[in-house]
Amino acid sequence: MKEMKSSVVLMIVFVCCVLSSSTRKVSAHLRERRNSPQPSEITVTLKIEWNVTAVGKPIPASYITKVKNGTVLVDILNKAAGNDKRSAFNKYDSTYYGGLGYLITAMNGTKQDPATNTYWKIFDEETGELTPCGVSSYVPVDKSKTIFRFTQASANYSASGYCKSYPVPQVITSPITVTIGLDWNVTSVGKPVPAAYTTQVNDGTVLVDIMNKAADENGQGPFNKWESTYFGGLGHFITALDGVEQDPQTNTYWMIYDNKTGKLTPLGVDGYQPKDDSVTVFRLVTGASHEATTSRPTETLTESSGHKFVGLGLVFLCLLAAIEGLLFL
Repeated sequence: MKEMKSSVVLMIVFVCCVLSSSTRKVSAHLRERRNSPQPSEITVTLKIEWNVTAVGKPIPASYITKVKNGTVLVDILNKAAGNDKRSAFNKYDSTYYGGLGYLITAMNGTKQDPATNTYWKIFDEETGELTPCGVSSYVPVDKSKTIFRFTQASANYSASGYCKSYPVPQVITSPITVTIGLDWNVTSVGKPVPAAYTTQVNDGTVLVDIMNKAADENGQGPFNKWESTYFGGLGHFITALDGVEQDPQTNTYWMIYDNKTGKLTPLGVDGYQPKDDSVTVFRLVTGASHEATTSRPTETLTESSGHKFVGLGLVFLCLLAAIEGLLFL
């Protein structure tokens, strides 16, 4: 119940921040700076700040890079994660909300704490104020410094950068039809498996973008809110879908299967590109209760039949643990 209340409070805070920004006449709100010529490439800085005494570790080094003018903050964050896997930006947690984008919930191993009202908030160093939108919409400008600050403090909304409309409508030029769905043991989870989602996307669209499209189009659907950990160079590892979280203590994780072959996909959500008429299944599996077999496809998406956990899945989990261990050596 406490976790549910915390989730609701977090969602309300996030939505209120987004909605309130639309009513403020801030310098950064939804302007694209078309009045004067802009460089094609800009230099931007990302910083992490916290109370050193409270967090118990020093403030990490800043990250400076060049990006294409108009790049949204989440793409710069992901670039930082990929460029240096030992940096403070190499791993972060987020929750994706349909129609709003990513909300950062942990950085450099420091998680938000709803109990103390301490969250990760985004500030512009030039104005000293909050950015008027989140990482999926905010666009830093040349020579700007954007701060991810772990704090209880509030502030006004004003920034040197601007906000892009989100989500950006996708223009379909080479359409394929894809389906994504969830699967779990109904008895263990305690609720029925939701209906699958079918849509048209461009050929070559990666799975994470299909998930976000599902979330953006249906705020009440099973993909409307999902959680992940982003690893530099690897992408998002799903940790919760439709309110159902992974449980490392019971070796229970979200795995991605091709429904037609019954086998794990060779890549994660940031790299895997479903093909035309494909069905991709996000399945919650517990390693201890599944035998090693991958030969048969799944019969349906709306029934959980105790699908067998594959040996490859165990290798995947071991690799994930090894990667995380290497990141913090």
